[in-house]
Amino acid sequence: MKRILGILVVVLAFAGTVGGQAGPSESPGHVQEPENHAIVVARLMRYHDSGEYEWGIREVANAAREYLRARLNSPPGTGKPAAVFDIDETALSNWQAMADCGFCAYSIESKLYSIAHDSAITPVLELYNDARSSGVAVFFLTGRPNSQREVTAENLKEVGYKDWTDLIMRPEGDKSPARVFKPQERQKIESKGFHIILSIGDQASDLAGCCAERTFKLPNPFYLVQ
Repeated sequence: MKRILGILVVVLAFAGTVGGQAGPSESPGHVQEPENHAIVVARLMRYHDSGEYEWGIREVANAAREYLRARLNSPPGTGKPAAVFDIDETALSNWQAMADCGFCAYSIESKLYSIAHDSAITPVLELYNDARSSGVAVFFLTGRPNSQREVTAENLKEVGYKDWTDLIMRPEGDKSPARVFKPQERQKIESKGFHIILSIGDQASDLAGCCAERTFKLPNPFYLVQ
């Protein structure tokens, strides 16, 4: 009886190796495939719909407002105080376009953002209004191309952003990464006599490089801009 059971165990083990999925020890050369895209999309949707995304934005924006108020109550530095705001997933939300396309690749061609009808991200609008009412010069610095200047400005005004000092957009044909383009533009701002006390964006590349006393990174697991 023991011999029969032993044979049965060997047969089952062999069948599991051939017909089933072999374990890591049985297939040392096996490469783990990435998680299925549909699973990732479902997780991102749950993250957004749970309110965690909104809560994360609120937490960062509130920290930026507290810093702004404290900084303006401290001895002034050289230059007129300024704040720099990214646009997409910072000042404006492209959520519906992203969700509709299943978080497709970030590009103008993919229509990831609707351009003309994006809604304001409320905690960032509140930060923006605090800066403006405190006499801080506010700049928008975006990777959107200059060809979208008119429609972008209209969208910003429509949702409540008013009286910015400048809207800085990517020149047509400029292919430099955001982590290169944006610090160069912040340096130009400071060369005009401004001192950037705060910069806020949703990408690490929005905040990379020089020229801001303090940076604030909003959550964005939906796409990556280098």
